[in-house]
Amino acid sequence: MRLIFLFLDGVGIGPRDPAVNPFGRARLPVLQDLLGDIPFLDRPSLASHQAVLTPLDATLAVDGLPQSATGQITLLTGINAPAHIGEHYGPYPDERLRSLLDDNLFHRLQARGRLVAFANAYPPIFFERVARGSDRRSAISQAAGAAGVPYRTHEDLLRGEAVSASLTNERWPAKDQPPPLITARAAGQNLERLSRQFDFTLFEFFLTDVAGHRPARLSAEVILQQLDEFIGGILAQFDHEHALLLITSDHGNIEDSSTRRHTRNPVPALVVGDRRDDLARSLRTLADVTPAILRLLA
Repeated sequence: MRLIFLFLDGVGIGPRDPAVNPFGRARLPVLQDLLGDIPFLDRPSLASHQAVLTPLDATLAVDGLPQSATGQITLLTGINAPAHIGEHYGPYPDERLRSLLDDNLFHRLQARGRLVAFANAYPPIFFERVARGSDRRSAISQAAGAAGVPYRTHEDLLRGEAVSASLTNERWPAKDQPPPLITARAAGQNLERLSRQFDFTLFEFFLTDVAGHRPARLSAEVILQQLDEFIGGILAQFDHEHALLLITSDHGNIEDSSTRRHTRNPVPALVVGDRRDDLARSLRTLADVTPAILRLLA
């Protein structure tokens, strides 16, 4: 059994009202076919012969709006990070949180002899900033680094062995050697092909959160439609008998266009694959994700 973990920053389950929720306006044929519907607050759980979607609590019994650093650390450690420090915090981990990443999901899988990969591609300027100590890495990126999981490079991207933050290689900050533009579907196919070499492969997609915070910069509908196409690429040659796809998030945001702030909405946990019920039935909050993955891949 191998697992692809597609992490989406800032995606919650929102109201059915299309005037508020871009999920009600966007064209999402892959998700529609996979689940028979799109999850909304009046029907947050969905199941079909192909997939299961269950809502996860991102508030974790802590007041305030869920944030990226504490949400992502909770996802990758099983520790209730906001309860640990007494607040939701983000976007980046501070000194109170970094130590929690010293024993994260990447570490634990490697200790069990599992092969792990972090699929995000980074441009040369990222590595220059890391060397200078001036980088600003998400909790997920820091978790991979803490476990010694290699960051994928421009060359990996050119070989189709990594995925860019935009999926399509747009806005890649290397003007002297820009990678060729590809479709979001091709990016999904590259991720699925890469995952065949590993027991656990994680890809972090953060433009959903950017679209929620900055709708004038990025269209939420366009981003969701690209994401739908990307998922279609992952599933094009997906081995349903020997692989699982888990898609989840750290907090709500993009699903409520009435605010540019995060929400307290539940986040979706979408599971595709033969053992989807084994994984999905044990998921209730963000803190359940790491223990469930460890049980499944043990």
